[in-house]
Amino acid sequence: MRSITKVVIALLIGLLGGLIPVASASASTPSPAQLGGLDLGAYCRAIGWADAALTGPTAYDWHCVANDGRRGDLTFDAACRWTYSTGDAVDRIGDFRDPASVTCFRVTPTVTTPDFEHYCTATGHSAAVLLGASVYDWRCVSYSRAGPTYYNVYVRAVCQWTTAQTAAIDRFVNYSNARSWQCRV
Repeated sequence: MRSITKVVIALLIGLLGGLIPVASASASTPSPAQLGGLDLGAYCRAIGWADAALTGPTAYDWHCVANDGRRGDLTFDAACRWTYSTGDAVDRIGDFRDPASVTCFRVTPTVTTPDFEHYCTATGHSAAVLLGASVYDWRCVSYSRAGPTYYNVYVRAVCQWTTAQTAAIDRFVNYSNARSWQCRV
């Protein structure tokens, strides 16, 4: 009887050992991968301009420029795709007020809108509110008799919560459009 029990236990352990790696592999999903920064001058020259120039204090103040000083639009997404030779590359501006904070990531094609409302209520607040027009104006709010209390929102945490992925990046498409946030995995 003991030998039969040992055989059954050995078979079960072998079966489970064979299933665990398969289950783990099928549950994994591709994660976003940071590719690196940009050589905007090289990108601008590659598309026919003389160079790139920073004309102000924000990330949106980068432009391709001609020898005569004319400015052209510079699209970070296109620069990321060109720099890293992949259509799966997108830009992420780490801080709009820091022109050097633009990095590129390889992501899947899936775009998810962050669910600010449900994130805020799930983390114990009353609601999500938009206190302005820019992407940095989202807050969680808790209402009480003393009045509302506002809390900063970390959009990466909202993206991780919304997508149920620990490896998710938050990026905005247009700084002046608070609803242009994207979650990318």
